[in-house]
Amino acid sequence: MGIQMGLRERRRRQTSADIRDAAVRLARERGIDKATIDEICAEAGISSRTFFNYFANKESAIAYGPSDIPPELVADFVAAGPAPYSTVLAELITLAAHHLRDMPPAREQAETMLELAKTHPAVLSAFLAELERFQNHLTAIVVRRQKMRPDNEIARLISALALTAIRSGIESWTKGKPKDPDDTPMPYVERAAALVNSIFTT
Repeated sequence: MGIQMGLRERRRRQTSADIRDAAVRLARERGIDKATIDEICAEAGISSRTFFNYFANKESAIAYGPSDIPPELVADFVAAGPAPYSTVLAELITLAAHHLRDMPPAREQAETMLELAKTHPAVLSAFLAELERFQNHLTAIVVRRQKMRPDNEIARLISALALTAIRSGIESWTKGKPKDPDDTPMPYVERAAALVNSIFTT
């Protein structure tokens, strides 16, 4: 399954990443309570209107969550048709983690976000809301591919396992040490994915 982004999608994601970078950096340097949306916009080089096109508030900008999957990638995944659950899970993890491969977060940014989520309830709430929204999106995609009913429990479990693998990989990455200049979470996510899939073969 090819995983590529168009230029327009890449630009949109870059703007989102710039806003997140600015929000996390200011929160780290000044404290989340003192970092304002106006300052985040100035740091990212955008207008407040652009900010609110991407995020509802500064907490949601700080709370790094999975990026939406481009429709063309969803279409490719669904078009592959029904398959064994282990295959669907493996391909869903690859699909859901595509943003980590194409535009990975900086390690320091991810570390700061996770720390802020532990110490600021508003950031944690925004983070959990993003994860829930994304899991519902993944569930709908699995339902379409497997031709299931919308309320199918297996689809929800597959999406939950895919999201768990990604979260586990990112958390392991933030606790590790950079191994090369192109350090990204993907090797950790792939390892977590392999461990999750091993459940189906043991």
